[in-house]
Amino acid sequence: MTNKHQTEDNRWKVTGTDLIRWLGLFAIMAGILYIGIQFIHPSDNITSVNSSKWVLVACLTIAMSLFSLIGMTGIYTKQVNKTGWLGLIGYVIFSLFWLVSMIFSFNEAFVLPLLTNDAPEFVEGMLGIFGGTRSEVNLGIFTVLAPIAGLFYTLGGLLLGIATFRARVLPRWAGSLLSFAAVITLAAAIIPHPFDRLMAIPMGLAFIWLGYTVWSDPRKAPKRTISSH
Repeated sequence: MTNKHQTEDNRWKVTGTDLIRWLGLFAIMAGILYIGIQFIHPSDNITSVNSSKWVLVACLTIAMSLFSLIGMTGIYTKQVNKTGWLGLIGYVIFSLFWLVSMIFSFNEAFVLPLLTNDAPEFVEGMLGIFGGTRSEVNLGIFTVLAPIAGLFYTLGGLLLGIATFRARVLPRWAGSLLSFAAVITLAAAIIPHPFDRLMAIPMGLAFIWLGYTVWSDPRKAPKRTISSH
């Protein structure tokens, strides 16, 4: 009887390795959403803000940012013993970007649609932050958060990608793609909006690749045998 209970407990026990594996699945979903959102995102104008499609895409972006944060935690934890301080710094900085991204997406989904009639200048200013349009009104902390978020994205992704490449735990080319995807966003300065959204595709592919590797390679420890004595 005791052996039966021990077997059942062992069967339902969630190990750290199992948890990391499922975090990889979140990275895959984040990558898919990140790519898909770029092709369905409405135009950045005040008319679109009032549409249900705008709210839907903003909510999907919130989910994508959350999944990215969770999935990246799995990617980092999978190789934490090999990435050292470089990996830790990259992970923390990159995490800050996804947190800021959730703030902007929450604002787009639940705040801006309520202000299109009462404060249209503010809404247009918020829409112009990423489109490179100068705002005529004070946007508060958002004008500071936007460039800081861009720095977090580029620097965090670059460092974590380099650390992944050096660690040799996950595919080195996937780490290279992560770094490349982070740096290529600098080209958005010369690519007109909304075509700069295509710069998100390499990052989405990097997340899918790394997430799939984490999910499909649990590297479980040898199973313990339960003695009948």
